[in-house]
Amino acid sequence: MKSSDYLDLAPIRRVRGTVRLPGSKSISNRILLLAALAHGETRIRDLLESEDTHVMLEALRPLGVASPAEGATGRRVGGASPA
Repeated sequence: MKSSDYLDLAPIRRVRGTVRLPGSKSISNRILLLAALAHGETRIRDLLESEDTHVMLEALRPLGVASPAEGATGRRVGGASPA
C-alpha cells in the first residue's frame, strides 16, 4: 500500500456539522444508535418512517434515550446518561 492510498487524521475532541443522506432504514437505525451514544442532543431530519425505525426508537427508550418528534420526519435524540 502506498502512503497516498490513505490519510491519517489526528484525533479530535469534537465534531459539528450536517450530513444529508437519502432515506434508508439501515442509515436511519445507525444514526439513531450514534445519536444515542453521543453526549447531548442530536437533531435528526428526514428520518425514514418505517416499522424498523419505530422498533429501534422503542428499544432505545428503556435505555434512557429520549427521542421526541420534531416536525413530520424529525427527531431530537438525547443520548443516554452514562452509568
